[in-house]
Amino acid sequence: MKKPYPAKTIQNVINSAIYHLNLRDHTEYELRKKLEAKTEQQDWIETVLQQMKDFGYVKEDLQFALHFSEMAFSNEHGQQYIKQKLKGKGIPATIIEEALIDIMEKKQVSELDMIKSRLDSYDDFSQTTKEKITNDLTKRGYSFQDISRAISEHDAADTLLSKAKIKGMNADLETEVLKLVRKLKGKTVIKQELKMKHVDITNLEQVFYDLEEAGEVDFYENCQLVLAKKRFDLSNFKDKSKAYAYLSSKGYSSDEIKEAMAAASN
Repeated sequence: MKKPYPAKTIQNVINSAIYHLNLRDHTEYELRKKLEAKTEQQDWIETVLQQMKDFGYVKEDLQFALHFSEMAFSNEHGQQYIKQKLKGKGIPATIIEEALIDIMEKKQVSELDMIKSRLDSYDDFSQTTKEKITNDLTKRGYSFQDISRAISEHDAADTLLSKAKIKGMNADLETEVLKLVRKLKGKTVIKQELKMKHVDITNLEQVFYDLEEAGEVDFYENCQLVLAKKRFDLSNFKDKSKAYAYLSSKGYSSDEIKEAMAAASN
């Protein structure tokens, strides 16, 4: 980005101020930054800023915040968006809060109703995800609490799924089981993790049976492999109890654990 030509006279600074203000409204903070890029003459900057304020071209911070907040709410932006934007424009937090309270009371602003209005464009949510809807509304400055409530009260709320649920619904049960078996997970842990991934486990026991019958999976052998990775002294009762608890936490059954321990003791 090219740097602006340095001002040689105060008129150059005035021209620069008018140019920027013609593009859009600026807070005093924003315009000061623009003029500081134009000249190092602080007296010129102060003089021009005062002139712009006297002419009514630069609003006082509260007046600017009130106008900005009203326009933002009209365009269906929430408080967090307004706070972030005004903070970036150099408006103090106390003035931002004062402006928000004033406009919300005068205009009877309800962010929950604004969110619901935006969600009304959806007959159902089958073509999107919960993450996308939430991210889009969050970017507009709405709170997660209001977003969640508006979604839950939508007539088609049950059609809005998360990416994880969609992925789980489309997952192949046998493939997912084999992935976890390769990580040496036992049956109960596999069941828990598949549930967390929203995978349909209706036929899980049948899949376990088929894989074991086909010789593709051997949980007894896997339990021994897991035990072999640890240095438990199975002749010591305390260590043996720790080993049992450890293997149980990995999802293995009592029979699988006992056989693994017996094999390790020989």
